[in-house]
Amino acid sequence: MKLARLIEDLEPVSTRGNTGIEVKGIAVDSRRVSPGDLFVAVPGLRHDGAEFVSEARSRGAVAMVAGEFTSAVNGHLPQVRVKDPRRALGLLANRFFDYPAAALKMIGVTGTNGKTTVSLLAREVFEDAGIPTGLLGTIYYGIGPRRLPSRLTTPEPPRLQELLAEMKRARLTHAILEVSSHAVVQERLAGIEFSTGVFTNLSREHLDYHRTIDEYRAAKLRFFSAFRQGLIPPEKKTVIVNLDDGLAQRILTALPVPAVTYGFSPRADLSATRLELQQDGSRFTVRGRDGSFPVRINMPGRHNVANALAVVALALSEGIAPERISRALERCPGIPGRLERVETGRGFDLFVDYAHTPDGLENVLKTLRRLGRRRLIVVFGCGGDRDPGKRPLMGRAAARWADRTIITSDNPRSEDPAAIIAAVRAGIPRGTRGVKTIEDRRAAIAEACRAARPGDAVLIAGKGHEREQIFADRVIPFDDREVARKILADLPKKFTGK
Repeated sequence: MKLARLIEDLEPVSTRGNTGIEVKGIAVDSRRVSPGDLFVAVPGLRHDGAEFVSEARSRGAVAMVAGEFTSAVNGHLPQVRVKDPRRALGLLANRFFDYPAAALKMIGVTGTNGKTTVSLLAREVFEDAGIPTGLLGTIYYGIGPRRLPSRLTTPEPPRLQELLAEMKRARLTHAILEVSSHAVVQERLAGIEFSTGVFTNLSREHLDYHRTIDEYRAAKLRFFSAFRQGLIPPEKKTVIVNLDDGLAQRILTALPVPAVTYGFSPRADLSATRLELQQDGSRFTVRGRDGSFPVRINMPGRHNVANALAVVALALSEGIAPERISRALERCPGIPGRLERVETGRGFDLFVDYAHTPDGLENVLKTLRRLGRRRLIVVFGCGGDRDPGKRPLMGRAAARWADRTIITSDNPRSEDPAAIIAAVRAGIPRGTRGVKTIEDRRAAIAEACRAARPGDAVLIAGKGHEREQIFADRVIPFDDREVARKILADLPKKFTGK
């Protein structure tokens, strides 16, 4: 595509050089530029992409887009100056791939916790009902039978639009996206109009990036504020909102869009009654304006009942019959790394969960506590280069709900693992018994398995489905589930625990 045509959606814009040049691709990382690419220099947390324009040129970039013209490539590359390079990146990728979202019904799921569970279950229900649906989320990107590895919950625009274009070519009709707050603020969704938005909940998360809970809340609201605009009439859009969350009313009162509420409140359009919470799943009755129907899911916990209600609301909004929704949900297996059970063969239960926020960890611990196990042992840590303020809060949650707590490393990244662990311990009340620190995660999991007795429950939290552990100088293979299985296989067949 010619550069002049590619930039037609951008305004205001000014150019230098030959805009008749052919562009073969779009790159935002100078290290991944291919010959013929347009390089878009976006500002980052530590560096501005404009600092790397010479590297991009050396790798074959044929033009650049940035917030300012630069003398570094004067006379060598055509330049396009825009007010907001990040938004420009989204619009450019959208145009380059020929507006693929316009051919799909776009559904965005956002919230602190539950995005992955809602998105994966919804896709299963849609596919069961004969609605070909793509998925972009934390665990994988799904296009028909293909499952591609996921690097970001919501990909950067060039990859995002490329995947949507693949969905369009595969003749899918719907696309479900997990929408992160980073994606909203960084304009990764520029040019995409959503027909449906789902809000799960809001609690403390990503304050390393958003700085304050108010900024984080504003990012979530910003996603829904976009529903006022676009080519799709407001009356043909839908927002699905968890009425039990404090942000619900702000979303509902701000939008001239049809809304469906769900939750445990009897005021919700869809509510859950007659709850039966068991280790292998949950049963409940969905009560709505048009009647009631039973649902069973293969995941324990009140929080997963809330997630299932969101899926029910979404499926009903697409015209799927209640009995079909119930049947599909009952057939869905559990979500990888979300209270995923690992067989121990030793009389105690072991679960792996992605819980990495104070609210998420508390929800999972409360779920396991309500199952009536003799003792609850938790192994967890906190990620480095992420919100440090949540670390003591997670320590406090563990101390409140678990009988034994083993604090270990998560993904320390560039930080000192010992310093992260110390911050977690700072939230545990002085004198709390049964708290241990084991920095090595494998050793921590082994200690929990050795300590567990018949009738106990062990929770390994924080990494869930992840298959690697990230340090400052290396990345190693590490899957909590596989590590636990190997440890259990190596333990003596008979042991009494500690």
